[in-house]
Amino acid sequence: MRTLLCTLLILCVGLSVNASTLSTATPVETKLTAPDAVRGDEFGRAVAVQGNVAVVGAPNVGFGSGAAYVFERTTTGWQLNQKLSVPDMSASFFGASVAIDGDRIVVGAPGDLNVDVGAGAAYVFVRTFTKWTPEAKLIGSENSAFDSFGISVAIKGNRIVCGAYGNSDLNQTEVGSAYVFHRTNGLWLQEQELTANDGASLARFGLSVTMNEDTIAVGADGDSELGFFSGAAYVFGFDGSNWIQQQKLHAQDPQESASFGYHLAMDGDTMVIGAPQNQVGTHTLGAAYVFSRRSQGWLQDRKLVAKDSDTFDGFGLRVAISEDTIAVGSPNDHDAALSGGASYVYKRNGQSGWSLHEKLFASDAARDDAFGIAVAVSNNTVLVGASGRSDVAFLAGAAYIYEF
Repeated sequence: MRTLLCTLLILCVGLSVNASTLSTATPVETKLTAPDAVRGDEFGRAVAVQGNVAVVGAPNVGFGSGAAYVFERTTTGWQLNQKLSVPDMSASFFGASVAIDGDRIVVGAPGDLNVDVGAGAAYVFVRTFTKWTPEAKLIGSENSAFDSFGISVAIKGNRIVCGAYGNSDLNQTEVGSAYVFHRTNGLWLQEQELTANDGASLARFGLSVTMNEDTIAVGADGDSELGFFSGAAYVFGFDGSNWIQQQKLHAQDPQESASFGYHLAMDGDTMVIGAPQNQVGTHTLGAAYVFSRRSQGWLQDRKLVAKDSDTFDGFGLRVAISEDTIAVGSPNDHDAALSGGASYVYKRNGQSGWSLHEKLFASDAARDDAFGIAVAVSNNTVLVGASGRSDVAFLAGAAYIYEF
């Protein structure tokens, strides 16, 4: 059984994009840390940002109980608003995933013990005036040991989707599923369990999820249809009553062990899918694929690669998109420091064109920071997690906000 918090995954058909021209303007950097940080918290393991609110997960706070920190942008800069802690005693790795939309935050706790070890749960918080209060605890209808429900979460309006990549049956392990919840009359109720129509052992369907108003995409980095762990992403559409699988996405240049679908993000009609184990020659450099929705479905537009990557940099381990901005994490990048990490920011330069705008490093980069282990974007604000940061305490973690 793979560990609960996935270990760091340490040419193309279509156009590749590389670092040919970078922006000259320097973004404003703000470093976020937890005021109560201690050794091993891993603050920055998960991040989300929308408008003036940023959420940073720290799943190892309290020896694995976990926490999530909410920051708000004020006239004096980004300030800590609240620490979200475990509402009950069963949660574990609370903060391994986070998502925000409007007045609600979702925090995944894939180690939650509500049914059995590692069953998992997700917690919903709602903003009342200036404070965030617990609203609901979500668990799947088939919740069982090692499902890791909540390893990934997404929210849009009155719907939440939670991944459970460890969901298994009697004959297969880590087939995976994802659960959709709908808020009706103030209650979050399970609407549907999503599964792949060709689900298989070790596919890990649900390791990543993303959604907009009428579409849900689910990553299955272990899908082996086109080669062992080549990976896939599944697209579901809502027909007014049910979520129907519409498409299964692969890279145009599928590779064995590429882990396509390890992480994905969607905004409107554009989706980004990470493949952190993608290889160029004998080197594992990673890639991120950009798809757009057209009349005939989702089609690949671009393959983003970092031509300055080294083996096992982890480019594509995390991806994010907001309007015309994409961020791609590369947490083992060595340019600023050995395994200090980096994040690549791309800007749309046409209907389907993307070019590298900035390669971000922490201004105080240090060895093993894992800068880029998590990324989030909201308009021209990029949030980058660095869970390995050790300047406050060993592996206490940090996160960095960049405003362009």
